[in-house]
Amino acid sequence: MFYNFLAEVSTKIGSEAASSAAASSSTTAAATGLGGGSFSWIIIYIIVIFAAMYFMSIRPQKKRQKEHDEMISKIKPGDSVLCNTGMYGKVVDVTAECYIVEFGMNRGVRVPVLKSEIAYVKEPNLSNKVEEPVEEEKTGLFGRKKKAKEETKAEDANAVDASTEKKDN
Repeated sequence: MFYNFLAEVSTKIGSEAASSAAASSSTTAAATGLGGGSFSWIIIYIIVIFAAMYFMSIRPQKKRQKEHDEMISKIKPGDSVLCNTGMYGKVVDVTAECYIVEFGMNRGVRVPVLKSEIAYVKEPNLSNKVEEPVEEEKTGLFGRKKKAKEETKAEDANAVDASTEKKDN
């Protein structure tokens, strides 16, 4: 008895839901103009997001890695290096997979260091003077150099001087 009631109710509700779903799908299709138009926009958004991620994170990382590998390949005996651990040393010998680095002032501590553990080729600063940071040239989004603020101010000042000279004449 209870099962018969559930069967009747579900068929009535199911038929009403089917008719309302058909009506809403036809109005949605009419409103968009195309049945699958929204799916193509989702694909375009995904492609744009992956392209942005590539140009903003993956490509610069590959460029830095290439520069680091090039620097490592140019290290020769006698160069001072900074390891990833923060220790300075002088390269004594080069092997296939590591450098023999001499640490300390007494020249007695020689340690094999993996090539990937070298951070920079750099002399230690043994004086009490603070090194001035070297500013890199800033580039824009597409690799063009950005103008420094001083250069733009100087160009603006020159333009103002030229316009005042024309007014005087």
